[in-house]
Amino acid sequence: MSAYGEGNPSGSADILSAYGCENNADKMSALLMTDHHNIIRRRCWNIMFELRFPTKIVFGQNAVDQVGEEARGYGDRAFLVTGRSAMRKAGITDKIVDLLKAAGIKEIHLYEQVEHDPSTETVDLGAKLARESRADAVIGIGGGSALDAAKAIACMVKNEGTAVEYQSGREIEQPGIPFIALPTTAGTGAEVTPNAVLTNKKKEIKQSVRSPHMIAKVAIVDPLLTITMPPSVTAATGMDALTQAIEAYVTLASNPVSDTLALRAVRLISHNLVSAFTDGNDVEAREGMALGSMMTAMAFANAKLGAVHGLAHPIGALFDVPHGVACALLLPYVMEYNLSAKVARYAQIAKAMGQNTSEARSKKDAARMAADAIRTMLSQLQLPQHLRDVGIFQYDIITIAGAAGGSSLSNNPRPTTPASLQEILSVAL
Repeated sequence: MSAYGEGNPSGSADILSAYGCENNADKMSALLMTDHHNIIRRRCWNIMFELRFPTKIVFGQNAVDQVGEEARGYGDRAFLVTGRSAMRKAGITDKIVDLLKAAGIKEIHLYEQVEHDPSTETVDLGAKLARESRADAVIGIGGGSALDAAKAIACMVKNEGTAVEYQSGREIEQPGIPFIALPTTAGTGAEVTPNAVLTNKKKEIKQSVRSPHMIAKVAIVDPLLTITMPPSVTAATGMDALTQAIEAYVTLASNPVSDTLALRAVRLISHNLVSAFTDGNDVEAREGMALGSMMTAMAFANAKLGAVHGLAHPIGALFDVPHGVACALLLPYVMEYNLSAKVARYAQIAKAMGQNTSEARSKKDAARMAADAIRTMLSQLQLPQHLRDVGIFQYDIITIAGAAGGSSLSNNPRPTTPASLQEILSVAL
């Protein structure tokens, strides 16, 4: 199997099963006589959904070479946003600066202040400096934190107010200056999403600012930029991406387009993550991961997430646990909690991950294989599998459950309550 997870496409029965038809034998028999297009059309004919993606996506090895040309299309003053040291140490910052200069960018302002969980204060300062520099475009370089900070800064250049106000519900009324995204991790997919996850340090909350105006004008996804990621970061960011793909596939807000992207992303990530973790120079695995990460973000940005993210955000804000680590740890426990609500879909996920679901005694057993496969991956990636491993104990559970909320919980396939969230967390101890 290649890095792209190629294999035989799912048959008609699988598609019917994914759309909840497995318990109606007569309907299944009738629909199996039609082609796949008719199956999807008949099942989905009364739905409506909306899709939002970046204006332009450039994907491939050495795609970064186009950053100068893309930036020059917006003017000759660029504001670069990145983390505090990793990009400079890896030589990526200098490479981007050289490419911009070669393309005729006359003024380049560097903002190397983004934390691993970007704060509202960091965004406010960045927006102030970008305004003062009269930047024509903001270029975000790095992982999800740098890209989230960059897109928020780009928006706030043209919108008055503070990041806290927008985090608290104030609407972003007009487009900011153009935002160009260059991800150097294969995890968050922030290069194609319309939101920025920011931390309010005073209130100890981690929450999204969301607006269509936040979508990048250009996303440049170069798998070669991810080679410098150390194994621990590869594992955590990769599991974040896999979590997003799985949650997007089972969310109440999914649609046929997000489903296609999410399930393909599950296949790509599950077939490439361990290889990328084991050998960071495996370009084929890095390419598969970069594509899977981008596709999973395109899926969840148009379909929402679930309880894993609803719980991971307060865990990150309150206990400083890296987001990808929190997601990875929680994922199998939330999958098991949700299983009864989406049996067919979890069976599809298990199959996409390479599990031999044909040997399962029932569809529920096939669905359970997905969570088992996740636990095997966590062991291979040397990631923690219990909350106690990251310093969270029984007396912390009520606080975490009480702080969880947002659209991730409201779109979880099985309803949650503070009590049920506490139950999930208790099992995860």
